Amino acid sequence: MPIRLTLLPLFSLALAAQEIPDLQELRAIKVSIATRLEQSQEEAPSVVSVITRTDIERYGWRELADILRALPGFDFANDGGVLTGLSARGIWAHEGKALLMVDGICVSPLHNANANYYGSYPSEMIERVEVIRGPGSAMYGQFAGMAVINVITHQVDDGEGGRFTLRGDTLGAGTHAGGGYLTAAARFPQEGSLALNVGYQTSPFSRQPYVDTFFTGSVSPQEKGNTRRETQYLVGDLKALGTSIHFVRHEFRGAQVDNSGEGIHDPIPPGLPPGLIGSGSRNVQAVQIAHPFTLVDGLTLEPRVELTKNTGGAIFPQARTGSGVNHSGTERERHQADVNLHWDAPWNATFLFGLGAYQDWERSVDLQGQGGMRDPSDPTRRLAQVTWTTRFGYFQYTQQTGPVGFILGGRYEEAELGGVFAPRLGVTATAGPFNAKLLYGQAFRSPTLFQTYSTFFAFRGYLEPEVIKSWELELGYRFTPSIIGRLNFFKMDVTEAISFGLDNYNFYILNFGADRTRGVEGTLEWNLEAWSGFFNFSYAKPGGGSDPFFLTPDRSKPLGVSPWKANLGFNHRFGPVDIAPSLFYASARENQNAASAQSSVPPDSLMPNLVQTDHYPAKVLVNLALTWRAVYRTGQDLRLSITNLANSSYPLLQPYYGAHAPLPAHDRRVSLDFTWRF
Repeated sequence: MPIRLTLLPLFSLALAAQEIPDLQELRAIKVSIATRLEQSQEEAPSVVSVITRTDIERYGWRELADILRALPGFDFANDGGVLTGLSARGIWAHEGKALLMVDGICVSPLHNANANYYGSYPSEMIERVEVIRGPGSAMYGQFAGMAVINVITHQVDDGEGGRFTLRGDTLGAGTHAGGGYLTAAARFPQEGSLALNVGYQTSPFSRQPYVDTFFTGSVSPQEKGNTRRETQYLVGDLKALGTSIHFVRHEFRGAQVDNSGEGIHDPIPPGLPPGLIGSGSRNVQAVQIAHPFTLVDGLTLEPRVELTKNTGGAIFPQARTGSGVNHSGTERERHQADVNLHWDAPWNATFLFGLGAYQDWERSVDLQGQGGMRDPSDPTRRLAQVTWTTRFGYFQYTQQTGPVGFILGGRYEEAELGGVFAPRLGVTATAGPFNAKLLYGQAFRSPTLFQTYSTFFAFRGYLEPEVIKSWELELGYRFTPSIIGRLNFFKMDVTEAISFGLDNYNFYILNFGADRTRGVEGTLEWNLEAWSGFFNFSYAKPGGGSDPFFLTPDRSKPLGVSPWKANLGFNHRFGPVDIAPSLFYASARENQNAASAQSSVPPDSLMPNLVQTDHYPAKVLVNLALTWRAVYRTGQDLRLSITNLANSSYPLLQPYYGAHAPLPAHDRRVSLDFTWRF
C-alpha cells in the first residue's frame, strides 16, 4: 500500500512493492479526522497529517512517540519521573491540550489528559495515524485544544489475514527487552467482520542516572531497570447486523522515580503488596457502540453510546491499578451518549448536527481509608465519590463549490462550572498546482473533576476553562507530479492557561495567564525513480503578552522546548532490501535550573521566579532502518532499526517548571523485528 499524505505532514515517501506511486495519487486519499466526513486532503479544513503502515515499516518507527516526533511542530518533554508528554508549536500541550484517541475512542486520562507517549503505544498496533496540528474542540470538545491524534488499528477494510511480529530490543549495553504482537482480521456471512490487535512488550527507558531536583535531588539509577515499562493491549472492531462495536483494553505498568530513590527497590509500606512501591500502572478500558440509520437517501441518523473506565497515572507512593488509593488508584468512569444527523444536501453541501451528554464518575480513598476528594465549597469536607454531567451540542456546515470549499461550525458544552463555546471557520481553494487554506478556530480545555475535587491539590478556588485561539494560513504547491511543498503560518493564543503550581510544598492548579506563539511549518517531499524522501521544519517564538512563567528570562524562547526543529529522511530500495536513514534536529534549549527550581516560593506565586536557566546545545539524532522483505522468498520480513545511532545526549526538559528535569533519555536503541504475514 502506498503511503498516505495530508496537509503539512512528515512527508515520508516510500515505494510500493511493485510500483512507484504518483504523489497526486497519494493526495487523493480521503481523511475524516477534520470533520468526521470523508474528504480529500486538500479539502479538509484543518492542518492534517496521515502516517500509514507503509511509513512505519519503511522508517522503522517502534512507537507512537517516534511517529509524532517526525512531524513538524511536535516534540516531547518531561512531566515528573519518566512521564513524557507532548509539546506542540512551542507550547506545552501535555497539560490537557492534546486529545489522544484509539479508533475514535478517547484514551487520554480522564483526570488530566496527560498521556505518556514513551513505551506505551507500540507501532505494531498501528495501521494508520491521523493528526490535527491545531484546534479540534469544535468537533471533539475537551482536551482537543492544540492537537488531535487518532491511532487507527487494523480494520477489515485494510485487508483480511494478518501478521505476527516478534521484537527484540537492546538499550545501550546490557539492557534487553522485547515484545510480541498479533494483528488479524476476517469477514463473516451477512456482512459481519472482526478485527483484533493484541500485544505485549517491555520497554526500558534509559540507562543513564536521573537526578530529580524535586525537593531532595535524589538519584534514581535508571540502569537498574526501575524505569522499565510493560504494555499490553487488546483492541478490536466487531461489525454485525449494521452495528459497529469498537473496544479497547490497554494497560501500562512502569516505575515512577519522583523522590523515590530506586523506585520499585524501595521499602514497602504496610498494606501494599511487594514490588509496587514507586511503580505506576494505568488501565484504559472502553467500548463504543454505533448503529447508523438511513432515513432517506442522503439523510443518516447515527446514535452512539460509549463507556470508558480509566485509572489515572500513578504518583509515588500510591501505585496500584484498581487499588482505590488517592490519585494513582482512583477509579474513574465516563458514560457518554450522543446522536448526530448527517445530511448530504443536493447543492454539494453537508450538514452535521449532534447532541449528547457524558457523566464523569470518580471514586477515591487514601491509604487510611478516608475520602480522597474534597468539597470545594467546604474544603474540610472529605468525599469518597463525586459525579457530574456535561451536556453538549455541535453543528457543522461544509460547502464545496468547484475549487473553493467553506466550513462553518462550532460546539457548545455546559458542565458544573459553566458553559463554553468553540467556533470554527475555514476557506480552502485549489487552482491547478496551487492550493491554499485560511483557517480560524477556537478551542477549550474545561477543568476536570479530578482537578476540581481531588485532595492531591491544595484548593485555590474554582478554575475557569482554558481558551485556545488559532489562526492558520497554508500555502501548497505541486512543482511536478513527484515533488510537492507546503508552508503553514500559524498564530496560537492560550488564555486562562491551566497549569501546575507549588507553594510551601503544596501542589495546586490555577489559571496562570497567557501562553502565545507565532511560527511557521514547512514541508517538502519527493518521490523519484530510485529515491524518495522528506524534509520538514518548524519554528515557534513567543507572542506578545505571554506570561513570563512559560518563557526564558529574556522572554525570547519558550522554556524546555526547541524553537527550531527539523526532520530529514530518505528511502532507497536495493531489490528486496530497503535502506532508510533519517535525522532529527533540535535547536538549543533553555530550562530552569535546579537552584531556581528549589528556591523559596512566596505565597500565591507562580512557582519560583524564573531567573536562572541552564543552556542545552543543539542536537542531531541519527536513525537508521534496514528492511529485508520476503526473506528467502518466504513472504516474511526482517527489520533492523537503530535509534540515535551516535548515542547523542538529548535529555527531556520540563517546559513550565524545571524541578523534574533534565531527564536522561534517547539512549542508543537497537531493535530487530521478524514479521510473519498470513
